[in-house]
Amino acid sequence: MSFKVIPAALLAFGLVASLSGSGLSYQKDRETQLKLALDELKAEMIVLERQVRTMQETMDKNSGQLNTLITQMVDNVNAIRQAQSRVAEGSSSAIQTVSGLGEQLSSTNQRIDRLSEQLAQVRKLVENLPKLPTFTQITPGNPDQLFAAAYGDYSRGNYDLAISEFRQYVETYPSSEMADNAQYWIGECYYSKKMLTEAIAEFDKVTQLFPKGDKVPGARFKKGVALMEQGQSEAGRAELTALIRLFPRSNEAVLARQQLER
Repeated sequence: MSFKVIPAALLAFGLVASLSGSGLSYQKDRETQLKLALDELKAEMIVLERQVRTMQETMDKNSGQLNTLITQMVDNVNAIRQAQSRVAEGSSSAIQTVSGLGEQLSSTNQRIDRLSEQLAQVRKLVENLPKLPTFTQITPGNPDQLFAAAYGDYSRGNYDLAISEFRQYVETYPSSEMADNAQYWIGECYYSKKMLTEAIAEFDKVTQLFPKGDKVPGARFKKGVALMEQGQSEAGRAELTALIRLFPRSNEAVLARQQLER
């Protein structure tokens, strides 16, 4: 009777495939969920920092902590992707990488755990921030109150009312430093309503009406995402690529690169 001996290299390669196939897939799912939550929190913080002027001192203190945590979270996400890339590149030399694979997966899990802890800290800070006031009546000539009312309606899911209020803000105070933000949130309202064509048109208006506004990168990113969700993959990729080229140091450029990698 004869026995066939399976080469050690094949066994090692099988182990790599099994570990990378299950472990990295699970990590990627967790990472995606964390990034989606981070995107939402960052969007809320940008508006909160700039428009609750009567509570500026409290906002400034918490803003510094949030910016530090968000930077750490973005760095951790990038480090996770680099670790995954190294594992994938090293899979061709299975015997040499088997021993290191477990350490890399363990390190990646630790990074994700730290990312989860940081996200929990961000959530706690957001919960402790002053809440947007609810206005039953808006004082004429008060742009801050109008913007706060509009964003409050958006956060409560009253998208049609928020669109009307944000549009009123843009038309009444077109020279305000928050006018580009108001136009951007009109697009977000339509995006939340799954009206992607309308959302894309409103995001375009941010660039057209306020080309030097600080919401241009955000508007171009969400336009690219909306185009992809519409099935216009090439147009979406072109929009995200242009964003990275024009605003390479923006937070949205980091998100655009991650979107393109996916």
